[in-house]
Amino acid sequence: MQPRIGFVGLGIMGSGMAKNLARRGYAVRVWNRSRERARAVGLPTAESPRALAEQSDVVVSCVADPAAVERVVFAEDGVLAAARAGFSYVECSTVSPELVRRAALAFAEKGAAMLEAPVTGSKLAAENGTLLFMTGGPAEVHARLEPILLAMGTRAIYCGIAGHGALMKLVGNTLISFMLEGLCEGLLVARKGGLEVDKVLEVIAASGFQSPYYAFKGPAIRDRNFDTQFSIDLLVKDQNLMLAEAAAQPTPLPGLAAIREVFQSARAQGLGGQDIAAVIRALESAAGINL
Repeated sequence: MQPRIGFVGLGIMGSGMAKNLARRGYAVRVWNRSRERARAVGLPTAESPRALAEQSDVVVSCVADPAAVERVVFAEDGVLAAARAGFSYVECSTVSPELVRRAALAFAEKGAAMLEAPVTGSKLAAENGTLLFMTGGPAEVHARLEPILLAMGTRAIYCGIAGHGALMKLVGNTLISFMLEGLCEGLLVARKGGLEVDKVLEVIAASGFQSPYYAFKGPAIRDRNFDTQFSIDLLVKDQNLMLAEAAAQPTPLPGLAAIREVFQSARAQGLGGQDIAAVIRALESAAGINL
Protein backbone atom coordinates (compact mmCIF):
# COMPACT_ATOMS: atom_id res chain seq x y z
CA MET A 1 0.00 0.00 0.00
CA GLN A 2 1.40 3.38 -1.01
CA PRO A 3 1.95 5.97 1.72
CA ARG A 4 -0.28 9.03 1.91
CA ILE A 5 1.72 12.09 0.87
CA GLY A 6 1.38 15.60 2.19
CA PHE A 7 3.06 18.37 0.21
CA VAL A 8 3.98 21.81 1.57
CA GLY A 9 4.91 24.69 -0.73
CA LEU A 10 3.33 25.18 -4.14
CA GLY A 11 5.61 27.74 -5.73
CA ILE A 12 7.60 27.54 -8.95
CA MET A 13 9.02 24.12 -8.09
CA GLY A 14 6.56 22.66 -5.61
CA SER A 15 3.43 22.81 -7.73
CA GLY A 16 4.99 20.63 -10.43
CA MET A 17 6.43 18.24 -7.86
CA ALA A 18 3.09 17.75 -6.10
CA LYS A 19 1.28 17.17 -9.39
CA ASN A 20 3.83 14.55 -10.43
CA LEU A 21 3.31 12.65 -7.18
CA ALA A 22 -0.41 12.59 -7.90
CA ARG A 23 0.19 11.48 -11.49
CA ARG A 24 2.25 8.56 -10.19
CA GLY A 25 -0.73 7.34 -8.22
CA TYR A 26 0.02 8.70 -4.75
CA ALA A 27 -2.80 10.12 -2.66
CA VAL A 28 -1.60 13.71 -2.23
CA ARG A 29 -2.91 16.44 0.05
CA VAL A 30 -1.35 19.92 0.05
CA TRP A 31 -0.82 23.02 2.16
CA ASN A 32 0.44 26.39 1.04
CA ARG A 33 0.68 29.74 2.80
CA SER A 34 -1.58 31.15 0.06
CA ARG A 35 -4.83 29.20 0.08
CA GLU A 36 -5.66 30.44 -3.42
CA ARG A 37 -2.50 28.86 -4.81
CA ALA A 38 -3.22 25.63 -2.94
CA ARG A 39 -6.70 25.41 -4.43
CA ALA A 40 -5.36 26.19 -7.91
CA VAL A 41 -3.28 23.00 -7.90
CA GLY A 42 -6.48 20.97 -7.85
CA LEU A 43 -5.52 18.60 -5.03
CA PRO A 44 -7.15 18.18 -1.59
CA THR A 45 -5.95 20.78 0.90
CA ALA A 46 -5.25 20.89 4.63
CA GLU A 47 -5.79 23.78 7.04
CA SER A 48 -2.24 23.80 8.45
CA PRO A 49 1.06 21.91 8.22
CA ARG A 50 0.10 20.06 11.39
CA ALA A 51 -3.26 19.01 9.95
CA LEU A 52 -1.49 17.93 6.78
CA ALA A 53 0.94 15.79 8.77
CA GLU A 54 -1.89 14.23 10.77
CA GLN A 55 -3.46 13.05 7.49
CA SER A 56 -0.20 11.89 5.88
CA ASP A 57 2.44 9.20 6.28
CA VAL A 58 5.09 11.32 4.56
CA VAL A 59 5.22 15.10 4.26
CA VAL A 60 7.39 16.67 1.56
CA SER A 61 8.28 20.36 1.86
CA CYS A 62 9.65 22.71 -0.79
CA VAL A 63 9.53 26.32 0.41
CA ALA A 64 11.47 29.48 -0.26
CA ASP A 65 13.89 30.00 2.60
CA PRO A 66 14.97 29.07 6.15
CA ALA A 67 12.28 31.26 7.72
CA ALA A 68 9.60 29.38 5.80
CA VAL A 69 11.06 26.04 6.90
CA GLU A 70 11.11 27.22 10.52
CA ARG A 71 7.41 28.04 10.24
CA VAL A 72 6.48 24.78 8.51
CA VAL A 73 8.37 22.58 10.98
CA PHE A 74 8.54 24.33 14.36
CA ALA A 75 5.40 26.49 14.59
CA GLU A 76 2.67 25.49 17.01
CA ASP A 77 0.64 24.23 14.05
CA GLY A 78 3.72 22.92 12.24
CA VAL A 79 4.55 19.46 10.97
CA LEU A 80 6.64 18.56 14.01
CA ALA A 81 3.60 18.83 16.27
CA ALA A 82 2.07 15.81 14.48
CA ALA A 83 5.27 13.77 14.10
CA ARG A 84 5.12 10.24 15.48
CA ALA A 85 6.67 6.82 15.06
CA GLY A 86 6.42 5.67 11.45
CA PHE A 87 6.07 9.22 10.11
CA SER A 88 8.62 10.70 7.68
CA TYR A 89 9.47 14.26 6.69
CA VAL A 90 11.32 15.17 3.47
CA GLU A 91 12.84 18.66 3.24
CA CYS A 92 13.51 19.73 -0.37
CA SER A 93 14.13 23.41 0.37
CA THR A 94 17.57 24.99 0.14
CA VAL A 95 18.56 25.88 3.70
CA SER A 96 21.61 25.76 5.94
CA PRO A 97 23.15 22.47 7.10
CA GLU A 98 22.65 23.64 10.69
CA LEU A 99 18.87 24.00 10.22
CA VAL A 100 18.71 20.55 8.65
CA ARG A 101 20.54 19.00 11.59
CA ARG A 102 18.32 20.77 14.10
CA ALA A 103 15.14 19.64 12.36
CA ALA A 104 16.42 16.06 11.99
CA LEU A 105 17.13 15.89 15.72
CA ALA A 106 13.67 17.25 16.57
CA PHE A 107 11.94 14.64 14.40
CA ALA A 108 14.10 11.86 15.82
CA GLU A 109 13.05 12.87 19.33
CA LYS A 110 9.44 12.25 18.25
CA GLY A 111 10.33 8.82 16.85
CA ALA A 112 9.91 10.09 13.27
CA ALA A 113 12.37 10.05 10.36
CA MET A 114 13.68 12.96 8.32
CA LEU A 115 15.44 13.02 4.96
CA GLU A 116 16.79 16.21 3.45
CA ALA A 117 16.48 16.18 -0.33
CA PRO A 118 17.24 19.58 -1.91
CA VAL A 119 16.70 19.60 -5.64
CA THR A 120 18.43 20.95 -8.68
CA GLY A 121 16.60 21.64 -11.89
CA SER A 122 14.40 24.30 -13.39
CA LYS A 123 10.68 24.95 -13.29
CA LEU A 124 10.41 22.78 -16.40
CA ALA A 125 12.29 19.95 -14.69
CA ALA A 126 9.84 20.12 -11.79
CA GLU A 127 6.92 20.00 -14.20
CA ASN A 128 8.43 17.16 -16.24
CA GLY A 129 9.60 15.10 -13.27
CA THR A 130 13.30 15.26 -14.20
CA LEU A 131 14.73 16.77 -11.00
CA LEU A 132 17.92 15.62 -9.26
CA PHE A 133 17.77 15.16 -5.48
CA MET A 134 20.77 15.38 -3.14
CA THR A 135 19.87 13.59 0.08
CA GLY A 136 21.20 13.53 3.62
CA GLY A 137 20.17 11.47 6.60
CA PRO A 138 20.14 7.76 7.50
CA ALA A 139 20.91 5.60 4.47
CA GLU A 140 17.96 3.32 5.23
CA VAL A 141 15.59 6.31 5.19
CA HIS A 142 16.97 7.33 1.80
CA ALA A 143 16.37 3.81 0.48
CA ARG A 144 12.82 3.69 1.83
CA LEU A 145 11.80 7.10 0.49
CA GLU A 146 13.66 6.99 -2.82
CA PRO A 147 10.60 5.78 -4.79
CA ILE A 148 8.76 8.93 -3.70
CA LEU A 149 11.66 11.09 -4.85
CA LEU A 150 11.83 9.29 -8.18
CA ALA A 151 8.16 10.05 -8.75
CA MET A 152 9.31 13.69 -8.97
CA GLY A 153 12.76 13.27 -10.52
CA THR A 154 15.12 11.01 -12.38
CA ARG A 155 17.82 10.50 -9.76
CA ALA A 156 18.41 10.77 -6.02
CA ILE A 157 22.06 10.79 -4.93
CA TYR A 158 22.75 9.92 -1.30
CA CYS A 159 25.32 12.42 0.01
CA GLY A 160 25.70 11.31 3.63
CA ILE A 161 24.56 12.35 7.08
CA ALA A 162 22.04 15.10 7.83
CA GLY A 163 23.38 18.41 6.53
CA HIS A 164 25.40 16.95 3.68
CA GLY A 165 22.54 17.33 1.20
CA ALA A 166 22.21 21.02 2.08
CA LEU A 167 25.96 21.49 1.83
CA MET A 168 26.03 19.84 -1.60
CA LYS A 169 23.19 22.07 -2.80
CA LEU A 170 25.06 25.18 -1.66
CA VAL A 171 28.19 23.99 -3.49
CA GLY A 172 26.09 23.49 -6.62
CA ASN A 173 24.55 26.93 -6.46
CA THR A 174 27.99 28.42 -5.91
CA LEU A 175 29.06 26.83 -9.18
CA ILE A 176 25.96 28.20 -10.88
CA SER A 177 26.88 31.67 -9.61
CA PHE A 178 30.36 31.47 -11.13
CA MET A 179 29.15 29.95 -14.40
CA LEU A 180 26.46 32.55 -14.96
CA GLU A 181 28.73 35.45 -14.00
CA GLY A 182 31.42 34.20 -16.37
CA LEU A 183 28.96 33.75 -19.23
CA CYS A 184 27.42 37.19 -18.75
CA GLU A 185 30.76 38.99 -18.50
CA GLY A 186 32.03 37.19 -21.59
CA LEU A 187 28.90 38.04 -23.58
CA LEU A 188 29.17 41.70 -22.61
CA VAL A 189 32.74 42.05 -23.81
CA ALA A 190 31.90 40.11 -26.98
CA ARG A 191 28.92 42.36 -27.70
CA LYS A 192 30.89 45.58 -27.19
CA GLY A 193 33.62 44.16 -29.40
CA GLY A 194 31.17 43.39 -32.21
CA LEU A 195 31.11 39.59 -31.80
CA GLU A 196 27.64 38.10 -32.24
CA VAL A 197 26.05 36.33 -29.29
CA ASP A 198 25.08 33.37 -31.46
CA LYS A 199 28.71 32.89 -32.49
CA VAL A 200 29.86 32.95 -28.86
CA LEU A 201 27.26 30.33 -27.94
CA GLU A 202 28.18 28.19 -30.96
CA VAL A 203 31.85 28.11 -29.99
CA ILE A 204 31.01 27.37 -26.34
CA ALA A 205 28.78 24.45 -27.40
CA ALA A 206 31.54 23.00 -29.59
CA SER A 207 34.38 23.38 -27.10
CA GLY A 208 35.77 21.84 -23.95
CA PHE A 209 34.04 24.48 -21.84
CA GLN A 210 30.56 23.59 -23.04
CA SER A 211 27.87 22.79 -20.49
CA PRO A 212 24.13 22.00 -20.58
CA TYR A 213 23.79 24.99 -18.28
CA TYR A 214 25.18 27.33 -20.93
CA ALA A 215 22.92 25.71 -23.53
CA PHE A 216 19.99 26.55 -21.24
CA LYS A 217 20.87 30.07 -20.07
CA GLY A 218 22.74 31.31 -23.15
CA PRO A 219 19.69 31.38 -25.45
CA ALA A 220 17.59 32.86 -22.62
CA ILE A 221 20.04 35.78 -22.36
CA ARG A 222 20.18 36.15 -26.15
CA ASP A 223 16.38 36.19 -26.43
CA ARG A 224 15.87 38.38 -23.33
CA ASN A 225 13.71 35.65 -21.86
CA PHE A 226 13.80 36.32 -18.12
CA ASP A 227 10.68 34.38 -17.15
CA THR A 228 11.48 33.08 -13.70
CA GLN A 229 12.87 29.57 -13.46
CA PHE A 230 15.06 30.41 -10.44
CA SER A 231 14.91 33.97 -9.15
CA ILE A 232 17.77 36.32 -8.39
CA ASP A 233 16.33 36.76 -4.89
CA LEU A 234 16.60 33.03 -4.18
CA LEU A 235 20.11 32.69 -5.59
CA VAL A 236 21.29 35.57 -3.39
CA LYS A 237 19.70 33.78 -0.43
CA ASP A 238 21.74 30.69 -1.29
CA GLN A 239 24.91 32.70 -1.81
CA ASN A 240 24.42 34.19 1.66
CA LEU A 241 23.92 30.72 3.14
CA MET A 242 27.13 29.48 1.51
CA LEU A 243 29.10 32.51 2.69
CA ALA A 244 27.79 32.01 6.23
CA GLU A 245 28.73 28.32 6.18
CA ALA A 246 32.21 29.20 4.93
CA ALA A 247 32.62 31.94 7.54
CA ALA A 248 31.79 29.47 10.31
CA GLN A 249 34.47 26.97 9.18
CA PRO A 250 36.36 29.42 8.51
CA THR A 251 37.03 29.24 4.76
CA PRO A 252 37.54 32.34 2.56
CA LEU A 253 35.31 32.61 -0.51
CA PRO A 254 36.48 35.84 -2.17
CA GLY A 255 35.09 34.94 -5.58
CA LEU A 256 31.59 34.19 -4.37
CA ALA A 257 31.57 37.28 -2.16
CA ALA A 258 32.31 39.47 -5.20
CA ILE A 259 29.72 37.73 -7.37
CA ARG A 260 27.10 38.08 -4.63
CA GLU A 261 27.50 41.86 -4.87
CA VAL A 262 26.74 41.75 -8.60
CA PHE A 263 23.50 39.92 -7.90
CA GLN A 264 22.75 42.33 -5.06
CA SER A 265 23.08 45.20 -7.52
CA ALA A 266 20.51 43.46 -9.72
CA ARG A 267 18.16 43.27 -6.74
CA ALA A 268 18.75 46.97 -6.05
CA GLN A 269 17.58 47.66 -9.61
CA GLY A 270 14.32 45.84 -8.96
CA LEU A 271 15.25 42.61 -10.75
CA GLY A 272 15.11 40.27 -7.74
CA GLY A 273 11.96 38.46 -8.82
CA GLN A 274 13.24 37.80 -12.34
CA ASP A 275 15.20 34.76 -13.45
CA ILE A 276 18.89 34.67 -12.56
CA ALA A 277 19.72 35.21 -16.26
CA ALA A 278 18.42 38.78 -15.80
CA VAL A 279 21.62 39.60 -13.91
CA ILE A 280 22.95 40.46 -17.38
CA ARG A 281 20.82 43.60 -17.17
CA ALA A 282 22.69 44.86 -14.11
CA LEU A 283 26.02 44.19 -15.83
CA GLU A 284 24.81 45.91 -19.01
CA SER A 285 23.89 48.96 -16.98
CA ALA A 286 27.35 49.05 -15.42
CA ALA A 287 28.90 48.71 -18.88
CA GLY A 288 26.81 51.56 -20.34
CA ILE A 289 24.70 49.26 -22.53
CA ASN A 290 21.01 50.08 -22.70
CA LEU A 291 18.65 47.67 -24.45
